[in-house]
Amino acid sequence: MGLSAGLTDRQKFVSKVSGMLEEYQQNPEKAEQWAHTIVGYMEDLKDDMRMQNNLEYGFKHGFPTEDMQALTRALQELTRELQKHKKQ
Repeated sequence: MGLSAGLTDRQKFVSKVSGMLEEYQQNPEKAEQWAHTIVGYMEDLKDDMRMQNNLEYGFKHGFPTEDMQALTRALQELTRELQKHKKQ
């Protein structure tokens, strides 16, 4: 959402990103943390996209409905468990 808002006012967005880059150039440790965060986000995004593509493939090629429902329930349960561990 911040990215879309930034893109509506291009100059403001460019200035903000430039300022962030300058700040990270002056603080290499912070830049390293930022880079790791971005890499983690991109890996999560890639995994989500892969899962979505796999599910779409399954629906298009006629996986049995019962199997898809069981997979959906398993994913929901896994998500709940991960969220519990994340809160701890």
